[in-house]
Amino acid sequence: MKKLVLASMSVAVLLFTGCSQKNPDVDMTTKNQKMEKVSNTNANGMNASNMDSNSMSSNSMAENNENAVKYLIANLESKLRPVNFDFDKYNIREDMKPVVASSATIWDGDKAQNLSVKLEGNCDEWGTDEYNYALGLKRAKSVKDALGARGVAVDRIMLVSYGESNPVCTEHTKACWAENRRVEFKLLP
Repeated sequence: MKKLVLASMSVAVLLFTGCSQKNPDVDMTTKNQKMEKVSNTNANGMNASNMDSNSMSSNSMAENNENAVKYLIANLESKLRPVNFDFDKYNIREDMKPVVASSATIWDGDKAQNLSVKLEGNCDEWGTDEYNYALGLKRAKSVKDALGARGVAVDRIMLVSYGESNPVCTEHTKACWAENRRVEFKLLP
């Protein structure tokens, strides 16, 4: 029996130690030259030195458009407030109905017509993970339904629940827990 254990241990040691490590020799000059050649070529196979001014201006126009969309999203999101909820509830409180109404006017405005809306449901730390994810989703759905009732196209709205995993406040107080029971709005291009 001892011989079997000793033989098994020696085989295990050989398997776990494996072969010795060798560092391969790499010629960095050829690699750098290849990388330089690739970096001067765009996705269509055109050399960067052969690109005409029209393609350069279309690239800058696309970048300007992207920056404009990012600015628009940041501007609109700065006007939004989260919708807060009571403990263990997913119905919209009376004091939060004006927040939903102002959000609906922002989403339905001319500037946001081509943007999608992501509603992020959040909970406090009370309850199991599964329960809080379900509650966060119910909260997001209730805000979606309220936005839809105010004329926002519901096909532009997506829902996500973070449960208790995305707190804005980490203190163990009632005021902090109340801040974490919320639905936040995120705009998507």
